[in-house]
Amino acid sequence: MALKWKMLPVGPFGMNAYILWCGQTLSGILVDPGDEVDLVLQTVTALQVQPERIILTHAHIDHVWHAKTVQERLNLPLLLHRDDLPLLERLPYQAQMFGLPAPVPPRVDGYLAEGDEVSFGQVTMKVLHAPGHSPGSIILYGEDTALVGDVLFQGSIGRTDLPFGSHETLIRSIREKLMTLPDHVRVLPGHGEETTIGIERRSNPFLQMDDSFGLN
Repeated sequence: MALKWKMLPVGPFGMNAYILWCGQTLSGILVDPGDEVDLVLQTVTALQVQPERIILTHAHIDHVWHAKTVQERLNLPLLLHRDDLPLLERLPYQAQMFGLPAPVPPRVDGYLAEGDEVSFGQVTMKVLHAPGHSPGSIILYGEDTALVGDVLFQGSIGRTDLPFGSHETLIRSIREKLMTLPDHVRVLPGHGEETTIGIERRSNPFLQMDDSFGLN
């Protein structure tokens, strides 16, 4: 497997920023570099990774707050799903909700959609659109790894009480986009520790009451 990754819990929300790279070429991407910019950049340098772009799994403030600074310091294009553009444009309002200084949203250089591929070096990851936590939440899936943003957590699921959230839509996304994957697939969430599809299928309390998740 060429895919390598580093999880960096950052900021007051304990959000997981990720550095993903190809072990053969050191080409990589940054996913949700929303806070602690110096730590993210120092880690990139220490790993000798050559990031090619920034990917946002979604546009909630903890995943985006300081992404503009990372974008400018590394001169990288930034991509997200078009359906989260309204959330990104409301970043100052999101900051106000949490009593945070209002940031300037990063520049959007392109959009990702269901079925797109994100490649770096010898690694290719597929984009899965998984709305519910936010309208434009995406998953990156490849090499037996699913980077899921705030769609699914170890023992939990993403919250749906924020603007544009939908519990019913989120459950459908988990059922159709994640629970169709093999049990051994590693799950890299936006908060907390990594898990696997099989562990969450068998033990996640939010999935236990629905036979359509393949529990029985």
